[in-house]
Amino acid sequence: MFTRRFLLVSLALALALPSVADAALTPAALATTLTLPSPNEGLYQGFLPALACTSSGNCVAAGTYTDGNGNQQGALFSEVNGTWQTATELVPPANAVATSQGVSITNVACGAVGSCAVLGSYLDAKGDQLTFVDSQVNGVWGPSVELTMPAPAVATGLESQPKAIACAGAGQCVVVGTYNAATSGFQTQGYLANEVNGLWKPATTVVLPAGSNRNPQASLTQVACWSAGTCEAVGSYIDQNGVTHAITVTAMHFGWHPAQVLALPSSASAYSGATLNELTCASTGACTAIGTFNNALGATVPMVATYAAKVWSRAQVITLPSNAAPNPATFFWNYSGIACPAVTTCTFGGDYTALIKQKTYVEGFVVSEVKGVWSVATQLPLPAGSIDAGANGGVIAVSCPSVGACAAAAVYANGANQYQTMVIRQSNTGWSAPVPLHLPGTATTVGTDGGIYGLVCFSASVCQVTGSYDWSGSTYQGFAARV
Repeated sequence: MFTRRFLLVSLALALALPSVADAALTPAALATTLTLPSPNEGLYQGFLPALACTSSGNCVAAGTYTDGNGNQQGALFSEVNGTWQTATELVPPANAVATSQGVSITNVACGAVGSCAVLGSYLDAKGDQLTFVDSQVNGVWGPSVELTMPAPAVATGLESQPKAIACAGAGQCVVVGTYNAATSGFQTQGYLANEVNGLWKPATTVVLPAGSNRNPQASLTQVACWSAGTCEAVGSYIDQNGVTHAITVTAMHFGWHPAQVLALPSSASAYSGATLNELTCASTGACTAIGTFNNALGATVPMVATYAAKVWSRAQVITLPSNAAPNPATFFWNYSGIACPAVTTCTFGGDYTALIKQKTYVEGFVVSEVKGVWSVATQLPLPAGSIDAGANGGVIAVSCPSVGACAAAAVYANGANQYQTMVIRQSNTGWSAPVPLHLPGTATTVGTDGGIYGLVCFSASVCQVTGSYDWSGSTYQGFAARV
């Protein structure tokens, strides 16, 4: 089952909380509906997670929808010279079966114009969940292919979970994810797979540090590459004492090194529960990763670490806004919530639990680094009359086309407790008032599973967003907008 949030937090919402934004709003941006193949029953649980652009007006989006027979399929949307085309149905591998829990798309990446790759999963006749990759060559999508899991993968009952894909050139991509292995009983292991000159190689297992748990529950959440086969991946695993550690994995020329444990801030608990959730890398090989850990008081707080000169720094704590609850339960969405327009200059966002007038709310936050110095996080500004970001809201995606010109996409709950979506922009004076999206037709909410998933900015004033909205109470449709 897909929901935008992997762990929902049950919080009581007050009727209205004064906004931190000015009452005068920027006029709402107009979203238009993305057309699914016909017939259809809408996006499956609002799942439209993928957006990649090669230039302004030329993008690819992808998601999961239910066809006219009630089967789960993949939808591929193309924007050509500023016009979004009707989606085409992804062609799954030959051993896929059409079911109500069938094809699901995870992400998309582009290595060059007309050369993109879509990542996802599907079910075969045995009920095994397998990973596929569908490649675009010269602008044409071919049939997708199964990604071969490492040899320890179970023969029956396989659950392969693709997590992320990155492409550094045409036909030069990498995929990370998890699978269940039969070695020494049930294990969840991480895998890495390389595409070299257009050919996908069998996946390999992440080599974990010594002393891992019998079931390490290894998970790689994101990957980024700055040249073909030279990449960083991040995630977590559990050691023999039951402690969850954040890990980084480096690839040089398509050769993956053993995973390394990230050094945590000195305030970390011995049972730190650390993980790295999101990652971005520059062409110079400088990377920044964000995640969470448990401090000595048991609070889940945000951290950030940098990779330079082939070494990961010790992670540092990010200070949340002053209204953060004793346990702010910091959360990242694992999409594209961090961007770095220059080395040591980055912005990211997520959400946290705030304590306001003795009541708890879920709020979004944004935080920036300027020349290596991280500021205190800023609470996400909301339109006047909004309740809060909501348990299914907060900052989802960030894009920074240049230094000091970032944008963040977020979901929030309005005064009627309906989820809405918006974009805010950064300038020399801070973050702007929100720009809410005006949804297509008579739609009044993005719903609990909708909102902006994809955000790509081409300049300080032009960004492309894609996402989903609640079309009829239980049916979701996709949207696109220029903001």
